[in-house]
Amino acid sequence: MSRELSLPAGPGSASQSELFECLIENSTDLAVYGIDPGGIARSWNIGAERVFGYGAEEILGQSADMIFTEEDQAAGYPSREREVALREGRAADERWHRRKDGSRFWASGSLVPRRNPRDGFVRIVRDRSEAHRASEDLRKREGRFHLLAASIPQLVFRTLPSGSRSWGSPQWTDFAGMTPEESVGFGWMQAIHPEDLPATREAWEGAEARGEYDVEHRVRRAADGEYRWHRTRARPVATPGGSGGISPSDGAAGSGDWVGTMTDIHDLRGLKDRQAVLLAELQHRTRNLLAVVQAIASQTMRKSRSLEDFGGEFEGRLHALSRVQSLLARSDHQDIDLHSLLEMELTAHGDGTVNSGRITVGGPPVSLPALSAQAMGLAVHELATNAVKHGALSRPDARLSVTWETGGGNGTGQVVLEWRERGVPMPEDGAPRRQGYGTELIRYALPYQLRAKTSLDFGHDGVRCTIAVPVRPAGAGTDHG
Repeated sequence: MSRELSLPAGPGSASQSELFECLIENSTDLAVYGIDPGGIARSWNIGAERVFGYGAEEILGQSADMIFTEEDQAAGYPSREREVALREGRAADERWHRRKDGSRFWASGSLVPRRNPRDGFVRIVRDRSEAHRASEDLRKREGRFHLLAASIPQLVFRTLPSGSRSWGSPQWTDFAGMTPEESVGFGWMQAIHPEDLPATREAWEGAEARGEYDVEHRVRRAADGEYRWHRTRARPVATPGGSGGISPSDGAAGSGDWVGTMTDIHDLRGLKDRQAVLLAELQHRTRNLLAVVQAIASQTMRKSRSLEDFGGEFEGRLHALSRVQSLLARSDHQDIDLHSLLEMELTAHGDGTVNSGRITVGGPPVSLPALSAQAMGLAVHELATNAVKHGALSRPDARLSVTWETGGGNGTGQVVLEWRERGVPMPEDGAPRRQGYGTELIRYALPYQLRAKTSLDFGHDGVRCTIAVPVRPAGAGTDHG
């Protein structure tokens, strides 16, 4: 716009001036008015009437300072604006203005002096209320964004869909030990584990097409240099001109802006890895246990005279296996105390009279590995079952002692357990004519499974069985007796 309302004289200048004045007078989007050097209104267009609410007859000859807020009038802003316009040729601002009804609106104003300073000034005002509200809303959203980004444990960042970052939260700076200047662009990737860089870049290559970024990678922690697993996710956000746009003031807004977070999942991955190991171990143990059950069923069926015999014997052996598994579960499948194993099995076959004179159990502290404990438990079950049916536990005057001692050489240890029954009348020919499951378990299965050395004798006054099993050296402790 010209610095004054009137155009210079010349050929055709009258019609141009009239056209220009007609344009200004009838403009409804721009408030254009003229004031003298003291601020008295001398001209007032239709746009000024619409914007400020004053008719020309109400304001002409009056001070145009009334369109400024009371605060600005009290501070002398209108006169200072005229001084700046005279000194610099133009005074521009954006500030609150006041309408006739007292309401306020945000507007941009431009004051220019006429060609002859004695003629005063022309001021052009545009209502910018909607743009100002949008800017304020954006500023508030930015404030909420920064407050949220600084309050959550995740590392928050702003980026382009290529992975080039424009902003990182304070948590990122603290965690990675990288300044904002070091992190912008692709500098942040210096904190990514070298082995994870290809996957990190590859995920960004297809992020824009997918509409999201999602990758797990290791990020170096500056405090101790440890690489910790993080899940990094990002999604595009609306631009400031669109709905719901969030634009941190630290970063440039653009059509391709994304916001993302990096969440520490290091401990969670550790739990998942441990869960996978535990699941594999559970599957392994389940397969082994099923194999044991299958072997017990097969051997029991082969040795049983009838289906009724099979049912009773198979059930008893499953109970024995279950008792050992209960001990293993309580110890988290760690080593099992031999005395506890023997006492549990003998109690299951008797009346709770262990170490009461009739049954004696004793020996030094010994811990059996899970596999040894399972096989030993089944062997003791077979011996105890036989003792209840035919041996020392079937006669009130008979005695049973279960003792053990430890020893070994060449850096290896072993426990030698003796099962000794006394006071049991035995057949003249000694050993039974038919070898049952228990006999085969002790004589053949234990040596095969545990590298044990076993003997099973049917003496004149009862059964005597010894089982020597390799074990790890036992810790100190008092004898069980």
